[in-house]
Amino acid sequence: MLRLFRNKEKFFKIWGKSILFTMASILIVLFLNVLGIIQALELKTYDMRFKIRGDIERDRSQIVIVKIDDQTFSSLKKRWPFPRSYYARIIENLNKAGARLVVFDIEFSENSSHSEDEILADIIAHYGNIIVANKFVHEINRHDTYNKYLLSPIEQILKTGVPQGHADIIHDHDGFLRRYILFQNHTDLIYFPLSIEVLKFINQIDNGDIDVTDRKVLKIGKHTISKYSYNTMLINYFGDSNYFHQYSFSNILDDATFDLPDDEDTDIFEIHKQEGTFEDKIVLIGVTAEEFRDTEFTPFFDDVIRMKMPGVIVHAHALNTILNDRYIKTVSMSVTLVIMILLAIVATILSRYVKPFQGFGIVIMTIILMMVMAVTLFSVWDIWMMIVLPVSGFILSYGLNTLEQVITERREKGIYRKTFEQYVAPNVVKTMLDSGNLPKFGGERRTLTVLFSDIRSFTTFSEKYQPEVVVNYLSNYLSSMVDVIFKHQGTLDKFVGDEIMALFGAPYYFSDHAEKACLTALDMVQELRSLQWKWSRENQDYFHIGIGINTGRVIVGNLGSYQLFDYTVIGDEVNLGARLEGANKYYATTILMTEFTYQQVEGKAIVRRLDRVRVQGKLIPVMIYELRGMYSIPSIEKDLIVGTFEEGRELFEDRRYRQAMKKFRLILRYFPFDGPSRLFLERCTNFIQKPPADDWDGVFNLAK
Repeated sequence: MLRLFRNKEKFFKIWGKSILFTMASILIVLFLNVLGIIQALELKTYDMRFKIRGDIERDRSQIVIVKIDDQTFSSLKKRWPFPRSYYARIIENLNKAGARLVVFDIEFSENSSHSEDEILADIIAHYGNIIVANKFVHEINRHDTYNKYLLSPIEQILKTGVPQGHADIIHDHDGFLRRYILFQNHTDLIYFPLSIEVLKFINQIDNGDIDVTDRKVLKIGKHTISKYSYNTMLINYFGDSNYFHQYSFSNILDDATFDLPDDEDTDIFEIHKQEGTFEDKIVLIGVTAEEFRDTEFTPFFDDVIRMKMPGVIVHAHALNTILNDRYIKTVSMSVTLVIMILLAIVATILSRYVKPFQGFGIVIMTIILMMVMAVTLFSVWDIWMMIVLPVSGFILSYGLNTLEQVITERREKGIYRKTFEQYVAPNVVKTMLDSGNLPKFGGERRTLTVLFSDIRSFTTFSEKYQPEVVVNYLSNYLSSMVDVIFKHQGTLDKFVGDEIMALFGAPYYFSDHAEKACLTALDMVQELRSLQWKWSRENQDYFHIGIGINTGRVIVGNLGSYQLFDYTVIGDEVNLGARLEGANKYYATTILMTEFTYQQVEGKAIVRRLDRVRVQGKLIPVMIYELRGMYSIPSIEKDLIVGTFEEGRELFEDRRYRQAMKKFRLILRYFPFDGPSRLFLERCTNFIQKPPADDWDGVFNLAK
């Protein structure tokens, strides 16, 4: 490398493109980050780290939740809003139970009855360990004018001098709640949220002891809160919605002096007092019932359960973050950029000196190591290190440089491709070039599936039109069929006039070759129907096709001459597939398969068992099936064409011809053009008149 660098011209000739691609990768990733795409992905990995880390220190929390949930409404038999005296009783009961502080994530901003409001205000003034919520209202008025004002509690509560904390939240672009507002400026005053008001209360801190000017931290007395932005911090969610101990609002009311309706009255709060449930606890009270829609998307949101977190529990996690000094710290953008540049350089070197497959493995391992490092930093030290930005630069740099290498190699292979494609099929050329070996004469035995398709009465059709019209029909038809074959990874073997021969499982083997052949056959029929519809709209004639499918062990390979290679298959199983395609004329069907194919797709293909037949040139009979569909078909078709036909066929095999005729006639009532039913109805009639020999084995010989 140093020797190359001394020779600048040679250095830039070899490394110039790589350097440009690396710089382009970094700039592209930075641009995507500015657009917010990288940031959105990073936030998802941030959420993932919470789920991997899981819950922490569940039993040490000072916080408990009193929730107004569905049980509350069911037990109280009251509509919202509740009487203010209920909240007064809650405050009184919690204080009797030894609660350290009672925090309402409820805005008492509207008056109820005067007496009820006075009861609540008196209790708040009496105990003095209460914090209530307010919130800022943001309005866009006419002419796009913006107005912001504070919505405070009612006057009676304000007169008590009770501390207030705003309950405002801030969402990220994806609607998730990851940050917490630490303070807000309004009318030259600073307003703090519920959590900060709790911290001020329990530490007896005045606003004068709070410094909000530092860019990185918020200083509150002896506490230092790590900031994420100017006035927010990252909430360290200690767990999901069930992390904190939670108690229904109605259970706190239910003491010895309060009677719940019906059988709900259990005086359960007396037990809580005895057990010290709320002793020295910070109690947050809020609404969790789903119909109030005070729920948020958080990192612990589960796409399967789809349970969002109630707002009061979000405040609890924010408070828990502060009380435990477990702030989430971030790695600076400058450090992240350095990591990204170093990884991009490593990716460039990999693309130059390591083979793509090995390089891809190293890339995957590097990504895994980065993820492990990020998760470890987050889980152990509460450090959020961005990984999407540096990993994206790493992947893109490797991808672009590797792509450039591949394009260069393909350009060289193109010379060989243009030469050999004049003589052999394109897929054989690809195999030859990918392996680096020239094709040799000969083949190998392999189990695969062959498909034959032929146009019905094409000779008659072609005699009716001018040659150029026939060619146009045939060209459109064959092009559409080839597209279908390629769609299901089939190999086009050859055209024989209007006949198509396709292979599945060669030259690239895949175990579900029979299934792909069946899907191809069904799609070929569907594609033909589209062509028929188009031709009929143009007042033109159209034709039908028959398809035969067989699976078996054949010889496959380059089976032409030494002068011209021909990648194809030969063998009895190939001939059987071709004969089966012609048998569609006899049964008036469209798609037939052998028992060997059906064994491969049983449980996936929906078929109708037709006959045991002996084709010309074969002594051993084979069971053949009509393919009706894959995975599912209409119920009437399944019941009659498949189910009722099988019943009729079993009666036919038992030589109960008259009973069998009833089954076939039932099918023809709904499907009057069903060929197999007509055929077996005719057979039943003939055998009633002239029964077969006693030793007849039930096999029919197909002449062609």
